[in-house]
Amino acid sequence: MKLRFALAAALLAVTALQPATARAAHHARHLSNREIVTRFVNLFCDHHVREAFMTYVAPNYIQHNPLAADGRDAAIAAIEPFFANQPNLRCEIQRILVDGNLAAVHYRLRSNPTERGAAVVDILRLENGRIVEHWDVFQPVPEHSNNPHPMF
Repeated sequence: MKLRFALAAALLAVTALQPATARAAHHARHLSNREIVTRFVNLFCDHHVREAFMTYVAPNYIQHNPLAADGRDAAIAAIEPFFANQPNLRCEIQRILVDGNLAAVHYRLRSNPTERGAAVVDILRLENGRIVEHWDVFQPVPEHSNNPHPMF
């Protein structure tokens, strides 16, 4: 009984010493892909870029956007300053679709509430509770549409 108590106390001590993002990343491996993507996107859209990437993205993250480098650290290094320079930037999540290890997030991105912004779709591949690969498409919202259908 004493041994079990000692082991539990040691485990708690080690867990308490881990950074919050490491504990969250461990927890993320036990979430569904939908939960992982939803939590990642919500953190990201709330401008918590580092926390979102450190918690839910694999270090060897593969990037298919030709303007971005591979790797989780490269993504953080590129996106954090972008968000810092645009504090009013907002993501309005429209839908999150998940099929197995693939997810698509459709959202409206705007620098301020009065601009039309852009429609963005991020496609993510997950593996072992982490986002490991990313593709994106970006379409500016036009002033006039040739049809009556909204983009969102």
